[in-house]
Amino acid sequence: MPVDSDSTDDYLIIRTQYAVSYNSKLNAVNWAGWNLNSSWFGKSGRYEGRFITDTTLPLGIIKITHDDYTNSGYDRGHLVRSHERSSNPEDNKSTFLMTNIVPQTPDLNRGVWLDFERFCENLAMKQNKELYIYAGGIYKSGSTIGKGIRVPDSCYKIVVVLEKGEGLECVDYNTRIYCVVMPNIQGIRGNKWRTYAVSVTRIEKSTGYNFLSDVPEKIQGIIEQIVYK
Repeated sequence: MPVDSDSTDDYLIIRTQYAVSYNSKLNAVNWAGWNLNSSWFGKSGRYEGRFITDTTLPLGIIKITHDDYTNSGYDRGHLVRSHERSSNPEDNKSTFLMTNIVPQTPDLNRGVWLDFERFCENLAMKQNKELYIYAGGIYKSGSTIGKGIRVPDSCYKIVVVLEKGEGLECVDYNTRIYCVVMPNIQGIRGNKWRTYAVSVTRIEKSTGYNFLSDVPEKIQGIIEQIVYK
């Protein structure tokens, strides 16, 4: 689990499909974390209902609804992509919970962010890799929509690439980690994801989270500074 210096704004939600740290101060997601390999993809259709209010949140935390995004100018941007949980209807529906959603501009959500999602899909499906992924928002300004939902200034994603079936114990000095930080603005739809490639260290500095805390420090010190494109 990624950790930072303030655990009071990390409400952890653990599902079979993914994990989320939800920030009740921002009414937004700190990070989502999930595994991706070819077994998560299937022929289940995309859930066709409205986005789903997460009623598992405790009393005192505002529960965001589908309508909080309506006419805001922002898409309901999935962190865990719908298509990455398409092996059965239950998994797919889980990605439509509002605690997996952040406000993204249409050009980010439907353009360059999707470009990187498709790159990850290729790694899992065509190259048969095992991926461990984090994604979330970086919140610097005070812009909000709906019931005080903070709009991220940019969105990040960290993708650890291993061979099929491998886990934490297999992370070494040669492990590739693809990372991006993409501005949450219009005008970038046609850009390629490599334009926004960064290191893990860059994302840690921007978010305050330590993302690979269970990897030995000597290995972290090397692989978290490399930018892969």
